[in-house]
Amino acid sequence: MASCSRLPLHPFLFSASVRLACNRNVQVEASTAKSLYPPILPSRTAKSKAAKRRVVTEVFEQLRSCTAQEKIRALTRVQRKKYVIYPRTFALNADKWYQYYTKTAFLNRLPEKYESAPVVDESVLSEVRSVVCNSILQEHWHAKKGRTFIQKEQEQLVTPFLRNALCGLKNLLAKENPVLSLSSLAFDPQVNYYWLRGERTIPEGHRRGRIEPMRFQIDDKPHSQIRIPQQLPEFVPLEAEISAEVPVITLAPDLLPLFKRQYDNNIFIGWCHLYFYLSFSTCTYFSLFYLSSRDNSYTFEFRFV
Repeated sequence: MASCSRLPLHPFLFSASVRLACNRNVQVEASTAKSLYPPILPSRTAKSKAAKRRVVTEVFEQLRSCTAQEKIRALTRVQRKKYVIYPRTFALNADKWYQYYTKTAFLNRLPEKYESAPVVDESVLSEVRSVVCNSILQEHWHAKKGRTFIQKEQEQLVTPFLRNALCGLKNLLAKENPVLSLSSLAFDPQVNYYWLRGERTIPEGHRRGRIEPMRFQIDDKPHSQIRIPQQLPEFVPLEAEISAEVPVITLAPDLLPLFKRQYDNNIFIGWCHLYFYLSFSTCTYFSLFYLSSRDNSYTFEFRFV
């Protein structure tokens, strides 16, 4: 009659003993085997973090394959009140809060990449000097303009001079820079900036307690705009440390001279992006400054001081 008995474990502890071995690697075979069922994903309508994460991931994947018009539409689709910032100040780095919210700082010099540029021929400088002098003579002597009101001084005296000088310099320097020969010049374009920066908690209303991004809008109208068919090369790499650090402001926009004034979200760079060859633009104001930004956004500007 058979009876149950326990086997001692000592024989299995020695190397010379016969051991029970299994060479089957269960985990490897399970990972290499092809699944017969689709992956388990969280529901889109569930009130969970996984469901929200899935919806956000699908939206970003869809936006990556969209055109430029569809991306702008998706960014400006939600119409809510936003902080309206004045385009530029006339003083150099006057407002620290303006530098913080726009992530820009003005430097009264050229980038370091162009400081060691080759010396320009004296003939080119003489031609540039003659073009500027002719523009000044045309406005102040040949036109014989009298004194005007202070409010209209820039409109009647400085603006025509800058218009003539810019057209002449563009045509003159086209032989030195072939990109200028392919560029086009526009005057008084409408430029709109819209961006999201930071977050805030809604204090009251039916959306109370929700977290939403803070929206900012700049409606600008520069004097002129040079549109070029290709992107400008970067002046400094993204990893470079810029000497002019943008100041950090810990105050809320409500405590600063910023006010919520409009609902419309406008993104426009001065020209219709449906044009077949106009892809990038450079806004020009009055008085040459170099605009440096942490976000690797650079432009040359002319501005009255």
